[in-house]
Amino acid sequence: MEGCNLKDLNLLQVSLKEKLFGKKILVALDDVWNENYEQWEVLRMPFIAAEAGSRILVTTRNERVASIMTTCGTYRLKELTNDDCLSLFTWHALLTSDFEGHPSLRGIGEEIARKCKGLPLAAKTLGGLLRTKGNHQEEWEDVLKSKIWDLPEERSSILPALRLSYYYLPFHLKRCFSYCALFPKDYEFEKDELVLLWMAEGFLQQTTREKQMKDIGTEYFRDLQSRSFFQ
Repeated sequence: MEGCNLKDLNLLQVSLKEKLFGKKILVALDDVWNENYEQWEVLRMPFIAAEAGSRILVTTRNERVASIMTTCGTYRLKELTNDDCLSLFTWHALLTSDFEGHPSLRGIGEEIARKCKGLPLAAKTLGGLLRTKGNHQEEWEDVLKSKIWDLPEERSSILPALRLSYYYLPFHLKRCFSYCALFPKDYEFEKDELVLLWMAEGFLQQTTREKQMKDIGTEYFRDLQSRSFFQ
């Protein structure tokens, strides 16, 4: 993989165009939200030099973005089947593809998976939540019977699952995650930088003198990451 130190956009585009000339390429742009058509035109210019048959694959949850970037139509992904959604949920909750080792959880797990309505992020998020709680039937039933499922859905059916995941966070993690609302959407931050900010705010709880504050902050970060709050 070749690095690039160019800072000027025009020079970068010229260099990229030279590299791509005559080559057949596949470029994947995942989870795009930019609705600016002019910026999209600027971005795609170097790729025109690629050989015929090249493709740019774009994924987005915004139909307006899809309409701006498409040249050959859009494909709307369907929800997972009940079986696939259950399998994904089970893997994240129990690190297995079935309930053979936990038969008492099967019925509850199937009902939770149905509430995810075929949405993979919901299944992954709730599975990760329940993995941190151990394989206790009472904990699973609490999640299934939570009143949060009955709250009005403001934008999509995935919100109750995300609300539940946040609701069951320990207070110290809720505080650290809420702090991240200061960052704009899609902002890329460094883990060490975020830990230092948490330290400055007094969010880290030192339980033993043997552990350094940075190590505690790293544990907080990894815990949030394992619950799918960070990507």
